Amino acid sequence: MVTTTRTFSGFSVDDADAALRFYRDTLGLPARGNAMGGFEIDLTEGSSVFVYPKGEAHAPASYTVLNVVVPDIDEAVKELEAAGVSLIRYPAFDQDEHGVARSTDPTRGPTIGWIADPAGNVIALIQE
Repeated sequence: MVTTTRTFSGFSVDDADAALRFYRDTLGLPARGNAMGGFEIDLTEGSSVFVYPKGEAHAPASYTVLNVVVPDIDEAVKELEAAGVSLIRYPAFDQDEHGVARSTDPTRGPTIGWIADPAGNVIALIQE
């Protein structure tokens, strides 16, 4: 077995400065630049995610790169809309006028909505 001291995930963006501002200033996540030219987002329970610049070689991930749990999705959406961020619409989901897919049965999934960062990576907002 491999001995590890720390684990973290990562994903790319085309413009690290724009992405850092989005994650830190728009979403309010604790994020800071690092010596490798990217930045880290501190997650709960001591974890982090490394976001690195790929410039023109970047392609948005084909999966959700980050799940953000919020106590009140309506309040979160209101704050994001005020900042100019709209939720993504997916044809396979029954979403309300703001883009929230509301679950009435927790065994079939959470109340959820999705946004994109400036690089086109998808972030899920999940109501606690």
